[in-house]
Amino acid sequence: MNDFAKGQRLSYPKVDILRNTNIVILKGPGNIRPTNPHGQNTNDLERRINLPQDVITFIKSSNAVHKYQTLFQQRFRNPVFIAVESDLVLFCKCPHDLDEAQAELVGDLSVEIEKLQGAAAVPPDIDRIKETLIKAKTDLNRNELRVDFSFVPGQGATTVAKVRLVGYTEYVKNLRDVLQDYLLNQVSTKEVLNLQHPEMVDCFGKILELISIKQTQVSMKESLLPNPCVVISGPRCHVQEAHKALRSGLASLTLEKLVLDGPGAVRYFQAEGKTSKELVESSCNVLIQERQASAPRQFILSTSSLRHTTTTSQQSSFLFVGLEKKNVDDALTKIKNLYQDHSAKKTFTNQDLADLIEEDIKKLMNLVETQGLYVQEDPLRQGGLTVSGLKTGVNQVEQMLQTLIPLRRELRAKEEESLYPCVAWCILGQNGSWERLPKTTNYNLEKCNTTKGIVDAQGATWSVNLLKMEARRDLTGQTAKLKRLENLADFTFPLYWDKMSNNEELEEVLLDPSSAEYRTVQQAFNKTAHNKTIVKIGRLQNVHLRRTYEMQKKHISEKNKNEGGVVERLLYHGTSQENLNSIKTKGFNRSFSGKNATAYGQGTYFAVDASYSASPTYSRPDADGFQLMFVARVLTGVFTLGRSDMRMPPPRNSQQPHDRYDSLVDNMNNPIMFVVFHDNQAYPDYLITFC
Repeated sequence: MNDFAKGQRLSYPKVDILRNTNIVILKGPGNIRPTNPHGQNTNDLERRINLPQDVITFIKSSNAVHKYQTLFQQRFRNPVFIAVESDLVLFCKCPHDLDEAQAELVGDLSVEIEKLQGAAAVPPDIDRIKETLIKAKTDLNRNELRVDFSFVPGQGATTVAKVRLVGYTEYVKNLRDVLQDYLLNQVSTKEVLNLQHPEMVDCFGKILELISIKQTQVSMKESLLPNPCVVISGPRCHVQEAHKALRSGLASLTLEKLVLDGPGAVRYFQAEGKTSKELVESSCNVLIQERQASAPRQFILSTSSLRHTTTTSQQSSFLFVGLEKKNVDDALTKIKNLYQDHSAKKTFTNQDLADLIEEDIKKLMNLVETQGLYVQEDPLRQGGLTVSGLKTGVNQVEQMLQTLIPLRRELRAKEEESLYPCVAWCILGQNGSWERLPKTTNYNLEKCNTTKGIVDAQGATWSVNLLKMEARRDLTGQTAKLKRLENLADFTFPLYWDKMSNNEELEEVLLDPSSAEYRTVQQAFNKTAHNKTIVKIGRLQNVHLRRTYEMQKKHISEKNKNEGGVVERLLYHGTSQENLNSIKTKGFNRSFSGKNATAYGQGTYFAVDASYSASPTYSRPDADGFQLMFVARVLTGVFTLGRSDMRMPPPRNSQQPHDRYDSLVDNMNNPIMFVVFHDNQAYPDYLITFC
């Protein structure tokens, strides 16, 4: 203390030094400048050093001033004094000594800043870095402050952006080395190693055992997202070592994959087949990992009555992992054979499934799903489906269909039978006549079950366009029109009629001159009336008249069953504009008999030849010269020769007076005229306008 006091008095003569037991008190002006030993000021020998504030703080907190003051007194001939203000100030009489003192201080004191990024800037790594630096700082300082550090906060509440190191340069470098070593080797990091198959994720722990890798200083977590992989986390140096070892170990493995249709194989080897699988694993020294997966697949179950679509398919995937290829191949063959021994396949044709309803198909597909079966379209491309999987499941499907199919066929037959009298679907034949389609086709068209086409009465297959009401024959490409007639409860529409609404009683349909129906009527007319020109032909659709006509037809057919049944003829009946509407609406009326002729009875007359009725006597021309003639359907039945005085046909047998002939003729051998006596015994089918 005496040396210190002596030196201070020489430099600062105006400062009194008061000493107590443990205290030194300096008393004097606050802005006093040091003086030389003779008490003179030395402002011209002052040297200010601009150091970072962190260094200034360190100098104030440490024993640096005393250390350098002592060092300088020993080294320099002229004393160098140190003052610590906002800057570091040196005083000396010799500029050269000032230069050396400054160089000593600047070189011996330093501050460094290290950036922290990623995991190093946040807990828990930032906490571990702090612990590491505190321990290193304690070891370096050894009861004297030689180095210190501080954290510069980042943007987040728990984030550190930088570490500031300050102190003697030697010790700052030592502490920096400790920090950099941690950042390089100890900071937490993650590395991702992709796996070849998703099944490897499920058995990753066993794979590690197979390649003799233990998780000690790192963590390995397998994942399926975003793709099969392993995330290795821990200290960087250990993560890098583990990543390299794992990649090498996985590369030494032999991997084979077996994919079987349907989920049944996975279910089997997870249940009753589990022991067998484990025996294969142990005997072949391999790992077998099963996995159920979905695969995109459009499967369409199409029958004549419905269409069911499935867009995904379940698969059984097996991954075989081993160190030797032969062992892996042997294990794959054994697993495949084991499953085949317990599986079966059954094909159900389109004909088998044709009568199933949507509810049945849903039950079928639910059973397929619950039993882990696989369905595919019939390989023969004839519709239907093939079901494969475990025998128990396939047998259940077969039993269900064996129960359902006969019931649905019986129900379908009843529905077809009940529909047939109510609705008539027809196809226009090559000869121009409408033909009734069979009951099954009639039902399928009504239910719009036409995906597999329709079959006509001759067994030909047609594809159908219901929007156009058109059919196309598969073999020839021939097209034909379709028609739907909805019958009334007490009336069946003739096939050649057009559709009529329920409340419509009469409709006159103008025939297309290019139609076969028109040509048929035209040719029959021209056969005898070839000197006449047809203007138009109309078809009369009178529900009431046709209904009574059909009833009479049925009556005559039953009455004449021993004589060959009913006899129906197309005959001609000339008329005038005056009687036209009456016949259209009410039919032929016997009350008009005798108006033109009654030579063969007092009934309604019909001619065999159009030329006869075309006579102006019977088809009276109107003011424009146009004539009218009906083509009538007449129930001539059993006939006999007529006489002018007959009001009705005579009895066929004197013993049965009520059993009378059906009509009268002009000539028994070659009649050209028929006379009927019942108004509903003739129906006005077509109306020909001619001139």
